[in-house]
Amino acid sequence: MSIDTLGRAWDEFEAYLFDIDGTLMNCTDAVHYFAFGEALSSVAGRPLTIDGVVAHGNVDLGILRDAFLKHGVAEEEWRHRLPELIAGMGKFVESRHGDLRIHVLPQVREVLAHLRSQGAVLGTATGNLAVIGRVKLAKVGLLDMFEFGGWSDGHETRTEVFRAAASEARSRAGENAAVCVVGDTPNDIQAARANGLKVIAVATGIYSMDQLAAEKPDLLVRGLTELIPERASRNPVSA
Repeated sequence: MSIDTLGRAWDEFEAYLFDIDGTLMNCTDAVHYFAFGEALSSVAGRPLTIDGVVAHGNVDLGILRDAFLKHGVAEEEWRHRLPELIAGMGKFVESRHGDLRIHVLPQVREVLAHLRSQGAVLGTATGNLAVIGRVKLAKVGLLDMFEFGGWSDGHETRTEVFRAAASEARSRAGENAAVCVVGDTPNDIQAARANGLKVIAVATGIYSMDQLAAEKPDLLVRGLTELIPERASRNPVSA
């Protein structure tokens, strides 16, 4: 399976936007999951979970919205409480920092270091709320690799998150900077397309190569390990 319509080498963009979960790392704990439960239950007054709600490729505010809808909680009961719910979820995850179990995916550190050495601006474009995303990245020593974060605070769709993140990237890299998204879900590809951005899809999450190929990303790889070898011998990077 060969897909490459980037129009340039994968490491020659001025800015990159990285998804977090499934792209940079995998979390094997349930801290984030239980943070949703706490937020939902605080509004409903009864135990609720996000079970049955599509989370992969969604954004935290979208997950909350979809969960409330699934459980029949009227919008007027929760919409005005979003700032409180966002703050509460962040505090929940921060207070359980020690319970996080995060595995950084292969070659992530090498790819990020390589792109930084090329002078690229690096940011996130993720469904995570800002506090939660920062806690995850800091836990595994990746937070300082990024100049800015594109988070889901204030955004209920991935398209909106990517639009805001791309704008911030160009404010730093230049108005006409070429921006590339790196993500692991069909929604990442669709959101990139909706914003006119090139996209590298990595099959390191729950979606297969075939599922990602169906969305026609500009470059499709099994993992970031496929990106580094061709350049590493000429321009070594350190972890």
